[in-house]
Amino acid sequence: MHKFFEEPKKSCPVPFADLCMGNCMYRPRINCKTYQRSELICPQGSKINHFGIVLDGILKAVDQTVNGDELCHAYFEKNDIFPELLYFSGKKYYTYSLVAAKKSTVAWIPVEVLEEMLERDSLLMYSLLLYISRRGLKDQLYLNCLNYQTIRERIAYWIVGMNDIVPGETVHMPLSQSILANMLHVSRSSLNQELKMMEREGYFKIRGQEMYIENVERLQEML
Repeated sequence: MHKFFEEPKKSCPVPFADLCMGNCMYRPRINCKTYQRSELICPQGSKINHFGIVLDGILKAVDQTVNGDELCHAYFEKNDIFPELLYFSGKKYYTYSLVAAKKSTVAWIPVEVLEEMLERDSLLMYSLLLYISRRGLKDQLYLNCLNYQTIRERIAYWIVGMNDIVPGETVHMPLSQSILANMLHVSRSSLNQELKMMEREGYFKIRGQEMYIENVERLQEML
């Protein structure tokens, strides 16, 4: 058991999605499909026959409240996989509806194919465990943001947390501020205003979808 986990660590920076898509043996059994914005991909209650990997765009897991309002449970961005938590916890059917939040391309892998891949390749299994662990940390991060009252504190907590999960000089931002606003449970306009103000004050610089952290210690002092 010890050997199983020690050997892959030496060469595990490759994301799970890249390992799957780069497997020449199974690549012909992976089917790619593009979906338009707002297109329903998997309705709630449909059977889980495939795992999906987001190659481009972003998907959202949604449900309807008793009042008919849309409730978003999660987003799946580039290199995210789904519905691994449902499947490996014993669920055989989608408990939410999967919708394309933007034009998106998904690689579909039959569940029996991925199970065979994981059984044959210990590095792939280890990479999947890393992915699931990091996704769990991100989900917990967004939940813990609700403990902070101000938008600035939630932004700071999110940046510090993302930097802890994937250490580096940059933090990758979601495809749109609306998505980040939903994740932090704030309005998009308020988030945009606070981000601009914090950038002017020298906490970070935003270039496209990359946030370059200028002073993580200053951010930590708010928390």
